[in-house]
Amino acid sequence: MVQVKKDYARQAILDSARDLFSERGYHRTTVQQIADLSGTGVSSIYTYFPSKLHLLYGVVAPWQRDAYERLDKRVKSLKTPRARLRAILIGVWRDIPMENIELANSLMEALASADRGQPKPVPLLRWVEDKLTGMLEDVLRGSGRDIDYEVLPNLIIMAYDGFVMNRRLNDVRDVERLADTMCDLLLGEHDKPRPGCPVRQVRVKRSQLRRAPP
Repeated sequence: MVQVKKDYARQAILDSARDLFSERGYHRTTVQQIADLSGTGVSSIYTYFPSKLHLLYGVVAPWQRDAYERLDKRVKSLKTPRARLRAILIGVWRDIPMENIELANSLMEALASADRGQPKPVPLLRWVEDKLTGMLEDVLRGSGRDIDYEVLPNLIIMAYDGFVMNRRLNDVRDVERLADTMCDLLLGEHDKPRPGCPVRQVRVKRSQLRRAPP
């Protein structure tokens, strides 16, 4: 029974923190506000989470992991390498952060102001990069390109950070166009859709029809 109460209290803290971070952002949310909303005391919060940053990661990490698992499942349902790569890029750069843009921004705020000597509470970035590496290898295998899978996932995440911060300032970029450009760079002509039917092929077909007996 004691463990049940502890689990309930911890979840109440996480739920309250998620609501407040999503509504107010990281800096404008205080631990006292989280305590008040969750019906507990500040000292109780620090029993479960050593710092406000730990609490933020307690909210963000499960959301991000779930979001990437859902993205991976969606990508695997697509047929062509280009469609799958495009879905990954748009998913990371637009769809995942837009599920909760203020929470995504809260992580940017927290990391930008964190103590340089303080390690991140959990290796979330490494988990995301490893997840992206597996997804990208599945898509780009057979493309004939020499891909550095240690660098590419980090590049995609760096772009994610920029999109999240700029979106907060209403500087919204054409993510679909950027994704198409990245697909061209990584895939080249491999699997690139071609508009219409070539004129030469159409003429051949018409000629064949004219020579056909009545």
